[in-house]
Formats: sequence, structure tokens, C-alpha cells
Amino acid sequence: MKFNVKWLCALLLGSLLVDAAAAQPAAQSAAPAPRAELEAAWDDFQQALAECTRFVREHPFYQNEEDRAAAYAYLSAMTLARIEEDIVFDAGQPFFRVLDHRIREGGDNPDQRYLIASLKGGERYRVWGTLGSNRRLDLQVYAGDPFVAGSGGRSASSILFEQLQVAPDGSFEVLLSPERQAGNWLENPADGSSLLVRQIFSDWKSELPGEVHIDRLGHEGELKPVLDETAMAARLRKAAADLRVHVKVWPGMVQRRYLAMPPNTLSAPADPSALGGVPGRFMASGNFDLAPDEALVIRTWPASGNYQGIQLADLWFSSLEYANRQTSLTADQAQLAADGSYYFVIAGRDPGVPNWLDTTGRQRGVILLRFDGVKERTFDPAQHPHATLVKLAQLRDHLPADTPRVTPQQRAAEIAARRQHVQRRLGI
Repeated sequence: MKFNVKWLCALLLGSLLVDAAAAQPAAQSAAPAPRAELEAAWDDFQQALAECTRFVREHPFYQNEEDRAAAYAYLSAMTLARIEEDIVFDAGQPFFRVLDHRIREGGDNPDQRYLIASLKGGERYRVWGTLGSNRRLDLQVYAGDPFVAGSGGRSASSILFEQLQVAPDGSFEVLLSPERQAGNWLENPADGSSLLVRQIFSDWKSELPGEVHIDRLGHEGELKPVLDETAMAARLRKAAADLRVHVKVWPGMVQRRYLAMPPNTLSAPADPSALGGVPGRFMASGNFDLAPDEALVIRTWPASGNYQGIQLADLWFSSLEYANRQTSLTADQAQLAADGSYYFVIAGRDPGVPNWLDTTGRQRGVILLRFDGVKERTFDPAQHPHATLVKLAQLRDHLPADTPRVTPQQRAAEIAARRQHVQRRLGI
């Protein structure tokens, strides 16, 4: 009997491959439970991203060409935020993460530097630093996510700029705990989950942030535990769960609250604290829907507080580019007309007037106005912001007669100044 050596080798190799393949599931099933859960948690995070991708692609906003690229910018930002918040950062040994130009979430304000730290509910923390030259510094503890409908999230406590006790050298300290403390104190209840610090800027030419840091009291100098399989699996599961919620919440809010209004109109100023806004703030909002030859003129008045601003956002509720485009303005940046009011002009191309807000060529978007530190409990109805839709060719007929012209050179200087402030504010 003759043997074909090549045939025999192939048979043996095939047998080995079949045996290896058959053994693979057994090897996996025999893996320790923590390893199996870790791998399942990573798969769940990938699955959450796939589900959110499908959600975005099936959303009505995605059908608009101008909102399609923005959809992936939004999805990427939400993924980055959840990786930072749930996987990288640790409430046991906290640091602040910065919601900045990379992560444009929830109608983020171009005039703010947001600092966010995860908390262990009922634990004691110390926030310390220096005030800097920012216009305001507000601190707020959240228990869950108040902006997620039906979640039971709430704003648990806050310290407004007017309440913050600051030393003569500009330094300050705030204690977080379940029980009241002397001095600057924020309640961290048993269900406390995060701390949000808002550093707010109005004069971009001169105002810069101070330092803000956080430590968990009683744990200074402790060695941070090495991240094991079980802990990482828990972080991945939380990131997946939060991604599923956060990706859906903001476009849903835009649909329910902003696009439910007629286009090119504004709401009356209202208190946004029930949805997680800082207490003591009034906000007005609306949406624009402009043809290339149209502009929206927003008229508003100086309020009694120490900060007010207006900005544009896309339908995913992400701020429009604000460092290299003029998509937002504060009272310090805007020109006040002789009649005592501000005239903001929302348009897709530069009309050569002060207070232009650049839609970046978008047809549709969101308008947000904020008024902080307002002393009154109600907003004067005579000074509610209002909007007027006009043709660009007739724009000056709707502005004060003495409205100056802004040259391309002047506009370029404004943009350069904006970029420099954002670089210095964010340290980039």
C-alpha cells in the first residue's frame, strides 16, 4: 500500500485545526468569571456604540445634509465624554475633567469653562483654588442627571458666585459633605453623583480662569488601588449605559423644547434649574430657519446681572465653532445701540455690522440666551428678547440708523482675538 506523504500531512494538520477549534469554546468557558465579565463588558460598550450609531442614522436630523457630518462629531464627542467620565476618572481619587471644545454637549456655552468631577454620594470632598479673573464661578452638585426626563435626577445643592466666600488673595475653599459645615459648603447627599463647576467669561480680552482642584477628604496620600478586572468591567458597563442615554437625550430635548416653537421666534426668559441649569439664571431660547438671503434680528436689553450672552448651536445641541467663528457674543463683546438695546444679527454670511452671529452656513439651528446674577425674581416683560425675520438686502432698515460698518479687516481681528482667548482659557 502506497502512502501519499502530502495527503497524510494535510490530514494531520486538518485534524489539529479541528481539535483546536473545538477546544476554543471550552477554553473560553473555563476562563475565570472576572475575565469573562470584563470581556462581556467591553463587548457591551462596543454594542452601545453600535446602537447609538443606528439611533443617529435613523434620526430625522440625519436626513439633512448639513446635520450629517455634525452627527458623527456629536457621537464622537459623546463617546469621548463617557470614556473620560466613566472609565478614566475615579470618584475615589477625583480630578476635574474639562468639558471643552472637544466635547460639545448639552448646549455647552462658549463663554464657560466647565469642570466636572464624579462623586461618591455622602462622602466628604474639598474643592480649593484661586478665583482668577473670570466673571463668575458657580458650583453645583447633581444627584443623577436632571436633564434626563423620568430619571429622578436633580440639582442637590449649589453655591453661586455672589455667595462664594473668597480670601483677599483670591483663594477659596468649598467643603462637600452630607452635613452642614461652616463657610463655603455644598451638600453631597447619599445620592450625590457629580460636581459641576462653571467658570464664566464675558470680556474675552482680559478674563482668564483661576485654579480649581478637588480632593476626597481623609484619603489624601493614599495609594490608588490598581484597577482590576472586576472594577474595569463595572466602569465599562456604566460607560455603555450612560452612552445609550446621553446620545439620545440632547436631540430629543431639541425636538421637544426648541423645534416645538415656530421657527425664528424666542421664548420668554425662564428659570432652567429644574433641568440642571444653575440657580439664579434666566434663559431664553428658540430656533432659526433661514434662507441664504435672510437674517434674523434679535433685540435684547442689558439685564441687572453681571453676565449675559447669546449663542448658536446645531440640532444635536452642540455649540457651533466658537474659537474661529463668531457664533456667540457676550454683553462685553457686543455693541450697545444708542437706544439702550442690543441688536444681534443671525445670518449665514457676514453682513458687515456689529453683533453678527455666524450660522456657519447652516439653515437651521438653536438659539440660546443666558442672564446670570439677575437680582429680580421675575424678568421684566418689557425687556423680553424678541426676533424679527428680515431680508439681508433690507437689514439696515431694521437696525438703528447709526449702526456702523464692520470691515473684513476688523472682523478678522475679532476672530483672532477670540481664538487667542480660547487657547489661553483652555491651556491649549
